[in-house]
Amino acid sequence: MINIPYPSEITLDKFFQMRKGAILYRIKVIKQAKSVSIKGKKYRISPYIRKVLTRLQDEEKLREVLLAKPEKLVQIIEEFEEKYRKVRYTKEYINKVLYRIFVDYGYDEINKLDFIDNIKLGSCPYCNRNYIYTTSKKGTVKPEIDHFYPKSLYPYLACSYFNLIPSCPTCNGFGAKEAKDTLRDYPISNPYTIKEIDFQFTITPEDIDFINVESEHYNYDNFEIELYGNKANLDVFHLEELYSQHKDIVLELLVKRAYYPRSYIRDLANYGFSPDEIYRYLFSNYNKYEDLHKRPMSKLVRDIATELEFMKEFNGQ
Repeated sequence: MINIPYPSEITLDKFFQMRKGAILYRIKVIKQAKSVSIKGKKYRISPYIRKVLTRLQDEEKLREVLLAKPEKLVQIIEEFEEKYRKVRYTKEYINKVLYRIFVDYGYDEINKLDFIDNIKLGSCPYCNRNYIYTTSKKGTVKPEIDHFYPKSLYPYLACSYFNLIPSCPTCNGFGAKEAKDTLRDYPISNPYTIKEIDFQFTITPEDIDFINVESEHYNYDNFEIELYGNKANLDVFHLEELYSQHKDIVLELLVKRAYYPRSYIRDLANYGFSPDEIYRYLFSNYNKYEDLHKRPMSKLVRDIATELEFMKEFNGQ
């Protein structure tokens, strides 16, 4: 629903340099072995498996996989499945071997807090309803990270930078995305490619009678929250159903629109507050699109505030 900014080339190179050593070493060890033990079961390293590992053992090829941008990730999947058809089937040996390399010795070794800190993301880009942090069983703070293309189907992408999406427990958990195939069955939008206009909130009816906004005349039954955007996102993350539970936020905006006179906003401006500062004062949220990730519900608040012409007041019109 909201965009994640692309990282710098320095950040990407650092990510690759920190990942490549362990992965290349593990590939080398497995290629030289006759078999590998995974969860108590031995799997023979066949010539077919060695062929796949040889392709990934090339440092430039590995770099291509780990740093592939969203559109390139699709090309890599298509290339792998054209050359190695068994790769995506979870019961196949090659899938389990790649999972062992890229998940057990790759993704699981990533410092998740450092990774999220580098991205500098606050709220979940899939829903913008929740923060991305939760707690572990040990009681420590940890971030949720979703594999955009699930690691069970595409284990060789388990460490790919643009396949690792910070998310909230709701979007990443049971009943939402889980291990859904986001390439073939649920073509959701990758947050790195989302544009400002791709998802939009509105309310119906649009012709609000602000004279009747008082609580005894205007309540949750008088309007509906509607959300437009990629249907796959709306369905997978249940965004329409979840946002229908947040009418209190919209009702508060309606009340403010009815009772905050233009002179009040102008007075704040006269005290030297910038339009963005006035916006944050009124709505306890962010106005600039690039800041929406910092706080939950910011996209909803911004879209409805714009629809109710709060932005018109800020522009002095």
